[in-house]
Amino acid sequence: MSAAASSQLHNPRAVWFLGSPVSKAIAVSTSIVYVLAEMNKMHDALVLDTTKIFDHAQFYRIFVCNLTFGSMGELIFGLLALCPLMRRFEREMGSRRFGAFIVYISFLSTILELVFFNIFFDIERYSGPYPQLGAVLALYHKFTPRLHPKFFGILGYDFSEKSLTYGLCAQVILSGGMSTIVPTMIGFLSGMICVNFSENQLPEFVYSLAAIIGNALLVDEAPAIMMSRSVQRGA
Repeated sequence: MSAAASSQLHNPRAVWFLGSPVSKAIAVSTSIVYVLAEMNKMHDALVLDTTKIFDHAQFYRIFVCNLTFGSMGELIFGLLALCPLMRRFEREMGSRRFGAFIVYISFLSTILELVFFNIFFDIERYSGPYPQLGAVLALYHKFTPRLHPKFFGILGYDFSEKSLTYGLCAQVILSGGMSTIVPTMIGFLSGMICVNFSENQLPEFVYSLAAIIGNALLVDEAPAIMMSRSVQRGA
């Protein structure tokens, strides 16, 4: 075992994100941008406000609205909901495909949000990676089976173990009313659209854009269990 791999195994934070550099980068950048926005009182500048975008030419809002959450509570619960899902699906899909998935849904969600908020809702959309949360929830909804359909019951209704994840995500999704529900639902829709392309390759420019972003990251070594699975699939 290399010295780098050995040091990672003795670092719980590194091991937790082992094999998921894209998820690690999103989690770290979300936290860093939040600290910078808090120190400089810049949270208002991260809000997706279509009036300021189209009437005052503040187009930068299109690119920064997903960078971080608007409050400490949203940041904590948002990362608690987002990180486990991202890490899981990146390990299953591979960083290249998962990175392309994030780029694709981010691009599609932004277009749909601009249209939706400009035409149907004249409200400010809270800053935060809500479309990304909606997209990984789409993966979770479609590809994660219910192992225990009667995991617990409330008032005569049975709920599976998946309800715990949905409940945690609901804390984040419902925190800002329509300003957080709409972008999450748009992200969910974008994720489902992307899933429909799962049997075919996404457009090559999506992978190229994801690769450019990924080249700036320190790619972790894949866990041994993932490597063994790859060998078994290839056998």
